[in-house]
Amino acid sequence: MFFHSLLFHTFLFVFIAEMADKTQLMIMAMMNRFRIKSVLCGLILGVVAISGLSVLAGNLIGEIIPIWMVKICGAALFLFFGFYNLVQKDEEENAHKTHVRFPVLSIACTFLLAELGDKTQLATVALAADHMEQQLQVFLGASAGLIAANIFGIFLGRFLFSHISESCIKVCSSFIFLFFGSINIFELLPVYPLFIIAYSVVIITLAYILFTRTHAISSQS
Repeated sequence: MFFHSLLFHTFLFVFIAEMADKTQLMIMAMMNRFRIKSVLCGLILGVVAISGLSVLAGNLIGEIIPIWMVKICGAALFLFFGFYNLVQKDEEENAHKTHVRFPVLSIACTFLLAELGDKTQLATVALAADHMEQQLQVFLGASAGLIAANIFGIFLGRFLFSHISESCIKVCSSFIFLFFGSINIFELLPVYPLFIIAYSVVIITLAYILFTRTHAISSQS
C-alpha cells in the first residue's frame, strides 16, 4: 500500500530530481568545512523549512486557481525542467571558508536560499496544489526525498560520480520530469493511442536533439 501512496511517489520523484542538483553538490562541499553532525542537522532544518513553504504556497494556489489551470502549470513546469535538465552546464562554485558561530543555522539558511525557486521546490508546490487533501503526504514525501538525496550525496556522491557520468544522472532525472508532465497533460485531454504515440515521438525527438546538440557544443568549446 505504501508503494502506491502519494507519499512514496513524492519521495521518489524528489529524490531522483535532486540527483546532481546544485544543492546536493553544495552539501557535499560543506563536509570539508563543518562537522557531519552540523551538516545533517542544518540539512534537516533547511529541508523542513523549504518543504513547509512549498506546501503552504501550494495550498494558497489551490484555493485561488482552478485545478485544471494548476495541472497545466504543473505540466509546463515539469516539461520545462525535463528539457532544461538536458542542457549541459559547466558551473563553477567557489566555496569560501568562513568561521561562523552557529553552523547549523548557517547551513540551514544556505540550503533554504539555494533551494528557493529550484526545480524541486517548484515541483513540490505543483504537487501540493494538485493534491489539496493529501498535502501532509506531499510535505513528508518531499522532506524525506530531499534529506535522503542529500545524505546520499554526502556519503556516496564522490563514489557515484567516479563510476557513473553526470550526463547519465541528468538524463534519468529529465525522464522523470517529462513523465510527470506528460501524466498531467493526459489527465486533462482525451487520450487516444495515436495521440500518445505521436506525443511520445515528439517528446523523445526533442529531448534527443537538445541533448546531442548541447553536448556537441560543449565538447567543441
